[in-house]
Amino acid sequence: MGKKGKKGKKGKKSVLKPITTVEPEIPPEPVLAKNVPYFSFDLIITRLEVKAVALTDPRKLLVKVGFGGKDLSLTASRTNVSEFKPNASLIFQAEPPNLSQKVEENGMNFEVIYDDQLVGLGKLSLPKKLSERIKLDMKAFSYTSTCTLEMAGKPVGGLEFLCKLSIRCGDYAREGETCANLDRNISPKDIVFVVGKSQANTSCCDPCQDALAIDARKHKDYSIQTNSIPK
Repeated sequence: MGKKGKKGKKGKKSVLKPITTVEPEIPPEPVLAKNVPYFSFDLIITRLEVKAVALTDPRKLLVKVGFGGKDLSLTASRTNVSEFKPNASLIFQAEPPNLSQKVEENGMNFEVIYDDQLVGLGKLSLPKKLSERIKLDMKAFSYTSTCTLEMAGKPVGGLEFLCKLSIRCGDYAREGETCANLDRNISPKDIVFVVGKSQANTSCCDPCQDALAIDARKHKDYSIQTNSIPK
């Protein structure tokens, strides 16, 4: 008799696929169109006081400023000074309506850091009439005020600042117009609030020049008042 053939058992194939980790795609950085205007923002701190902290080493001082969704870091060279530094502006692109809304909603924020330690926080609401001036055909303006610094909800000092904002010259300047510049020097007296036109230059800028000459101080068109830093 012939041997009965043994039926071989077929092995079952695994239907499970190996687990693969799919990394989520990171959306690319938004590319702004060339016709989105450039803004120039600069800020100096004319006076800074922090209780119980001796700010003796300028190398250890850093002040972070938030404006319109942008961040600006100031070292000691732009703190306790009365003059803007050349070529120190923050240049960024933004749609004027969007920037105006951010400035109105968020105002300005300050973080004072000394020796890698946070020693003061400040938040300032900006006047609506200032944010409303941020338009495509806006004139350059400056703004100055004081801001209380706090830690854990308690006042620890204050600062006084002067800032300026302008839209960069170029494709956004109307034909026949010249660029409005801001004076780079301010009076050593305390300044409270400034919004106004600056003395116009006689020639077009490409790009905007930073400031008028020192001898043009007498042509300033903003008012100066005295005030003290909040205690």
